[in-house]
Amino acid sequence: MRVLVVDDSRAMRMIVTRALRAIPAVADVAQAESAEAAIKVLTALPVDLVLCDWNMGGMTGLELLEALRAAGWATPFGFVTSESSAAILDTALAAGAPFLVAKPFCPEDLAATVATVLSGGDPTANAAASASAPRDVGLGQLLGGLLRRDVSVAAAAHGPERQAARWTADYLSSSGETVAKCVVETPLATAMSAAFTMIPPATAREWSASGTLPDLLAESFHEVTNVLAAVVRAAGARCVLGAIAGFAPGERLPDAERILAAVAQEDFQVRIPDYCEGLLSLVTF
Repeated sequence: MRVLVVDDSRAMRMIVTRALRAIPAVADVAQAESAEAAIKVLTALPVDLVLCDWNMGGMTGLELLEALRAAGWATPFGFVTSESSAAILDTALAAGAPFLVAKPFCPEDLAATVATVLSGGDPTANAAASASAPRDVGLGQLLGGLLRRDVSVAAAAHGPERQAARWTADYLSSSGETVAKCVVETPLATAMSAAFTMIPPATAREWSASGTLPDLLAESFHEVTNVLAAVVRAAGARCVLGAIAGFAPGERLPDAERILAAVAQEDFQVRIPDYCEGLLSLVTF
């Protein structure tokens, strides 16, 4: 069977493709960076399932589904998206998508849903669960599955310090309020992004030693921190990724006072074999 992955993020297409290749029934994975490109693929190749982002530049995923259904195209079509409210799920189902997998997701969850669809089962229960209750997974398990490496994570005495170069990722509540933050030493951010993108360890170590996150890896870091939202909680509620930003050594974080007064802060030493190790903090406001 062939699955078409449609997403304007190359990094997210890679995440979804990796999960699909773990499914025995999936023989081939095609990719498209836009809805318009997807239409060209669908006219040239037989496809058994489409997995599509909801928000994309140009034609949206929903508009793509509606156009395909209007043209009589009945092959199963599901969404993989950070738009995971009950209203979005209802809209997707009404338009003819039998399921929605919410970002961030665990590869096992995506594989289980896709396997159910390909075997002719009803994925509605999977969709509802994915949209409302993310799995409780640990940071090491999540990173290990994402990077396909035996990532080790241990509690640390403190998180990234001001004299170190750092990258941050904000996490937002359903109302758009910043409720949590991930702070990562820049060499570790580079290593995570490089391992995710399968850049050779030697090259990644050179970049990590420079203390900068290359522009080439910025999108990958965005997707890695997006997946990390699965282990970020604010009063038990699901969070979504907001802005990411880089800070030079000695540069003060704009919300440093909030971090000092945080409700909770978990500090970790993260080691990615063959790449590097570094500090990471998850802060809840």
